[in-house]
Amino acid sequence: MALTLDLLNAQEGLSGLTDEQKTALVGLSERDEETTFNRRFGETLGQMDTVIASEGAIGRNEGEKTSEYMARVIRTLKSSADEGAGYKTANESLTAEIESLKQKIAAGAGNEEIKKELDKLRGELASAKKVNGELQESLTKREADYKGKLEGYRMESEIGAAMTGIALKKELPEATKQALLTLAKQNVMASKHVFDETAGVFIFQDADGNPMKDKSLNNLKVADMLRMQLEAMGVLETGRNQGGAGGNGNAGGSGNGSGAGVSITTAKTKVEADEIITRELMAQGHARSDEDWYKLVKEAKDANRAFYDSLPLS
Repeated sequence: MALTLDLLNAQEGLSGLTDEQKTALVGLSERDEETTFNRRFGETLGQMDTVIASEGAIGRNEGEKTSEYMARVIRTLKSSADEGAGYKTANESLTAEIESLKQKIAAGAGNEEIKKELDKLRGELASAKKVNGELQESLTKREADYKGKLEGYRMESEIGAAMTGIALKKELPEATKQALLTLAKQNVMASKHVFDETAGVFIFQDADGNPMKDKSLNNLKVADMLRMQLEAMGVLETGRNQGGAGGNGNAGGSGNGSGAGVSITTAKTKVEADEIITRELMAQGHARSDEDWYKLVKEAKDANRAFYDSLPLS
């Protein structure tokens, strides 16, 4: 949790510090927290590279960005699919030639050479069909496995992001907090759900397969599901919404403004857009420890939604 002026002023042992010194300490604390966030995000991208390399059976090139790496793996898989389409075309050509020879034989134009040619083509067709079938089966399995692993990673990434906005009761031991968060994460991932490719979101379902919704009839998101799990355990810090997973949080905030007023048009990736939003909100006087921090971040993203969603991850 980043230090605040209120927190420093409440410490009797720091009464000798000047207001300027206290302000400097607050600034250093916020920069340290941002550095920690970026490091953790970098670790998350590294984990994603590992998953892609493992499931796609294609290694990552030195210095290659995660978004470029994923795109290259997908192109390779598509190339395999195109190869399968080539076999299908060859099959159709051989089938047409065989039918032509059959018609010639039926019309009385058959001879020993034509029969030999027919037998040869039949053998080639059988062999081509076998190769094509094996290729299609292998490709279908690889695509299904890769898709499943990628969706699993997306779920883990969203849960990880949601955890940064969760505050558990401060009296709980750190080991207990981590165990509770892990349990909640597992329960969310095990919940019945589908992934909407068009919208790029998870849709959680009840036992009958109907979308689960909040009081405003909006589909529940990953963050909503995580919070519901922790609320059911009775371990959330009452009245707090910030501070990172297991943190104490801090209500209030001195800044004014709105996340909707933030522009991210200079960003080239989602990572850069997130950094711009953070800087702009802090420039307005907000801090990560403010009660409305994540509301403002969401406003900024929603105000730039079309542009933000069009950006690559990194």
